[in-house]
Amino acid sequence: MDILFKTFIDHFATNQQLSTHTKVEICSHLSVLNLYKKHVLIKENQRHDYAYFVIKGAVRSYYLKDGVEVNAWFALENDIVGSLHNFKGNPSRETIELMENSTLISINLKKIKPLMFSNIEIANFINAIIEDYALFLEDKIYFSQMMRSVDKYLILLEKEPQLFQRIPLTYIASFLGISRETLSRLRAK
Repeated sequence: MDILFKTFIDHFATNQQLSTHTKVEICSHLSVLNLYKKHVLIKENQRHDYAYFVIKGAVRSYYLKDGVEVNAWFALENDIVGSLHNFKGNPSRETIELMENSTLISINLKKIKPLMFSNIEIANFINAIIEDYALFLEDKIYFSQMMRSVDKYLILLEKEPQLFQRIPLTYIASFLGISRETLSRLRAK
């Protein structure tokens, strides 16, 4: 088994024992991708058959509101990225773009999803991925809706300081719901 696939499987199979057959089956629907900065993984209003696990790199999600990009979240190593709308076969509501040259594992949702009905280990494994992604999104929603911008900035600085070296400040300001100038003033303090 490829070491990157093993990393991916081990990350999500922490509470379950997967048979060798199941691991081989899962791996047959995975691919390693090396993609460049600015590559768009998923486009808003389009269907997409893949989700991704970030091995190396940085990713952002954004929506267009009145022609302006509004950043929804950022993801780094060991995060899963994708669209739950795509998982259900619907068009995505967001655009997901690489912020750095990245190494990802792509998961073919169209091919792996039917296996959930015939292999309980795969069903449990996919459920672990969905739970992880749901918690990731819930944290982002709470963060964006329940805090003042200055508090969001301070928490981001404390919990994810690497974002300030890896993500353009304009995107971070959008994510925080403030102008780039306001972010610069906060950083100067």
